[in-house]
Amino acid sequence: MKGFVFSILSLFLLVLSGCASKPDTTPKVEPINPPETESFSERALKEKISDSLAIRPSWTYYQYALQAMDNQEWLLARHYLDESLRQLVSEKFDSTYKNVSAAEDSAYHASMPIRIVRALDEVYPNVAELGESAENFVRNEVSIEGVDALDESEADSAALQVIESFLDTLDVSQFTLPVRFNERVLQEIYYMTNSARAFMSGSLNRKTAYDSLIYAQLDAAKMPRDLIYLALVESGFKLKAYSRAKASGMWQFIPETGKRYGLEVDYWVDMRRNPELATKAALKYLNRLHDEFDDWLLAMAAYNCGEGRVRRLLREMQEDTTRDTTIAVTYWDLELPKETMRYVPRILAAMVIGHYPEQYEMSVEQTYQPDFDTVTVFDSFPLEEVAKLLKVTEDTLRSLNMELVKWCTPPNKESYLLRLPVGTRSAFVEGYDKMEKNNFSSWHHHKVRKGENLGIIARQYGIKISELQQANDMKNTRIRAGQSLLIPIKVTPKPKANRGKKPQKVRTYIVQSGDDVAAVARKFGISQDSVRAWNSLDVAAVVKAGDTLVVSKPEPTPQVENESAKNQPSKNRPKLAKGEKYAVREGDTYAAIAKIFDIPVVMLMQANQGFNKRLMVGDSLVIPEYVRKKGEKKQAKSESSKPAAKKPSNEKVSVYIVQQGDNLSSISRKFGTSVAKLQELNNMGSNTNLSVGQKLKVAGAPEVEYKIHTVKKGEGLWDIARQYKVTIEDIVKWNDLQDTKIKMGQKLKIKR
Repeated sequence: MKGFVFSILSLFLLVLSGCASKPDTTPKVEPINPPETESFSERALKEKISDSLAIRPSWTYYQYALQAMDNQEWLLARHYLDESLRQLVSEKFDSTYKNVSAAEDSAYHASMPIRIVRALDEVYPNVAELGESAENFVRNEVSIEGVDALDESEADSAALQVIESFLDTLDVSQFTLPVRFNERVLQEIYYMTNSARAFMSGSLNRKTAYDSLIYAQLDAAKMPRDLIYLALVESGFKLKAYSRAKASGMWQFIPETGKRYGLEVDYWVDMRRNPELATKAALKYLNRLHDEFDDWLLAMAAYNCGEGRVRRLLREMQEDTTRDTTIAVTYWDLELPKETMRYVPRILAAMVIGHYPEQYEMSVEQTYQPDFDTVTVFDSFPLEEVAKLLKVTEDTLRSLNMELVKWCTPPNKESYLLRLPVGTRSAFVEGYDKMEKNNFSSWHHHKVRKGENLGIIARQYGIKISELQQANDMKNTRIRAGQSLLIPIKVTPKPKANRGKKPQKVRTYIVQSGDDVAAVARKFGISQDSVRAWNSLDVAAVVKAGDTLVVSKPEPTPQVENESAKNQPSKNRPKLAKGEKYAVREGDTYAAIAKIFDIPVVMLMQANQGFNKRLMVGDSLVIPEYVRKKGEKKQAKSESSKPAAKKPSNEKVSVYIVQQGDNLSSISRKFGTSVAKLQELNNMGSNTNLSVGQKLKVAGAPEVEYKIHTVKKGEGLWDIARQYKVTIEDIVKWNDLQDTKIKMGQKLKIKR
């Protein structure tokens, strides 16, 4: 409330000062006639000002606020608007920002309050709707004391002397970052132990939960251990911290940088919030910066303001003929942005306090990350459904799966590793098939137009208002022009069968290089005979990279219709006109559809990109024009009726990919066969030449080879089986387990 009053009073004073300006310097904020779908933030972000004004913190924070508004992060936007106003007041008395003409400066100070008021008009109605969650957001997600807080209060000489007297007793070699106890570092120690004391104390407590994780990665990368304090300054070890423009997570990556270093960021997940993956990405980025600048302080500065700016300032100083070129340029020599000038000293200050918390009367208590189990899910579940099944709160699931942005597990992923409270995995597995899954096949983004409401939009897409609210995590029906809504597109369900059996989603798999029928069967824990039966493959059939295979039992195709079509005279069959469309039904496969229309499966798949995408209910398939040659069927039949020439009927034929160093002799030993049989099976004659990557038909089974898997924290047989595409029963059999219980660190044999 105090901050709000301050903002309003300051704003009032600034407006008055703007009104007192000369007429020729008064800003003219012209009304804009935007397209009906353009929001306030979109219009405002297009506004340009001179470079000399754009460097001011008040403008920077105003831009951060607009970006937060564009993301519908209303509380974050309010925080940045307050900060923009605070900076605007300080800039009026700071000579640093008087590098423009008096007229331009006066116009800027008069127009900025108007911009901020207009932005607040958009923000406050949305903040009011958040209710109790507003305070929770500020407490848990906005890290205002970290990088953002740049209080101007400075320690006097007496306070600095007290700090310095303790630092004089320290051996700086104990720190792994190069530290210089100059006034800038002393001022930050004073700030972190006074104005930001609560933030520093809380951060040190939260840090203990991640010490082992971060130190292990720093040690493995041979990087300074004290880089951990960069995360403290960035986020205070709050995983959902969202400070500065679109930066998120413990290490505060913006989306573009996060994606560059392997952190997935989309509508459904934000891996910047995953502590293990984000730490790995941050260290990779810092290591690259250190490789370029060969200095950890410069690397940290570049992490904050960008390597381009640091690179440019270094080059300018090195080209300066007035300086001593024999002395290397350091971080302390650069005139960096105001934030970065305090950023690195603040990390060094946090490092000192972190090593000696008792000196600053801070009590650090050990905290722990919650223990968890993991399961691999192949469907999208609302977290509310999972919470009900496990009899836990939805917040409990969210705290274990911080990277989940929305209300469900990601529907755009083949699989997702879901973390569950310890001891609930078995209950989840048992209830997996009973839970309500998201029956949406795709998602569409809709930009709200003037005059639209949720009812109109829901009717337009044939969904319920409640489904639209759930998809967008909305607590009410209020929307605005320019807002982007996520529209769930439903699967069109097939009428239930007579027995009321719930149709199952048919899974398909695109064959990868090196796969054969046996490998595919192992990946999905099914038999080779099933793969052949579901895909109309005979025992000698060879699969190749790019083929699409059905890997779950297909539901019976509509028998009445298909059988009648099959038994009808050919003149009454569907006419195979070029470009004809067929609507895919539950249980259909490419093989089954090709059989109905008497066309080759390969031709059907090529005409419909079948090698690149899975077959979905409701898809519209093009039936290519095809005329079977005379006698083709008969010939195929006569050939298939011939005895399998000299091929042992009791031996299974599979495909082997030739590896570096292989020859016919070594392969024959591997499969317990002979060189002559290999040559005969592959029509090689007396030829013994092989090439790497060549596919060979082989009769017999290869010698059993195992790899060892070490059980990780939270893993169960469910997760390990899916990781290696085998069944739980296989792992139990291979390891002679008495039951399905395993423990962390246990070694398990997995057949290759």
